[in-house]
Amino acid sequence: MKFQKYHGTGNDFIMISFVPENPEFLAKNICDRHFGIGADGLIYPSLSNVADIKFNYYNSDGSIAPMCGNGMRCFVKYLIENQMIDVNHFVVETLAGLIEVDYDAKTDLVKINLGRPEFELDQPNVLTPIRDFSAYTLNMSGEFIEFYTINLGTLHTIVYVSPTMNILDIGPKLSMNPFFPKQTNVNFVEVLDQNSQKVTTFERGAGWTLSCGTGTAASAVVSFKLGKVKDVVRSIVSGGSLTIYVGKEIFLEGPAIKIATGEYINHE
Repeated sequence: MKFQKYHGTGNDFIMISFVPENPEFLAKNICDRHFGIGADGLIYPSLSNVADIKFNYYNSDGSIAPMCGNGMRCFVKYLIENQMIDVNHFVVETLAGLIEVDYDAKTDLVKINLGRPEFELDQPNVLTPIRDFSAYTLNMSGEFIEFYTINLGTLHTIVYVSPTMNILDIGPKLSMNPFFPKQTNVNFVEVLDQNSQKVTTFERGAGWTLSCGTGTAASAVVSFKLGKVKDVVRSIVSGGSLTIYVGKEIFLEGPAIKIATGEYINHE
């Protein structure tokens, strides 16, 4: 089975050109970093009746993700580099809706329109309905954690880091807290100045990643609404940096790089 591997600021993905028979099984095996190729997720295109093409994404644990910002940029680059689409601006169908994408050949950057964030949330995303933009607090083993949760293609929870906070412990516990019946992505944010912030993300279905595109964008939205940053934000992640443009719609811009091509042999 032929594959290509891309990364977007350290968030890495296996790309295949066909629809597999059992994508959940394939994702778990091919993304395994010891017995497979190793990646945060598996992505493949399929035909769409409502857009130019459809984006299909499976996390490394085999679960489906409705959207992935870094994965989408890599998907766009993969399609263009393999002549699977012949324009630099097109529309992609996802489980989170239609996404407009744009590849700039001069800068070699991909910019995607993540749409409008949702601030009012209901079950099954959250146990208790969220009706306005406000902080929530959970008691986690005696430690009170304050957070904001929004939906930007996928569910994201934003926590502002304090000097005593053990994010390695809090990340998975908050992600899997019963308050989030289907789990949540958790973004730990450190605001550096009005133009930049540092974001570390624990992703549901993938664990700690070097970067999360929609997570950095969601974090920028929350920080902007709180007056912590301006409407153009440089988001520093472990794998590099991304630019977020906050307005009525949210745009994410960053690189996508091919790092490998080859043939995968599944021995199971």
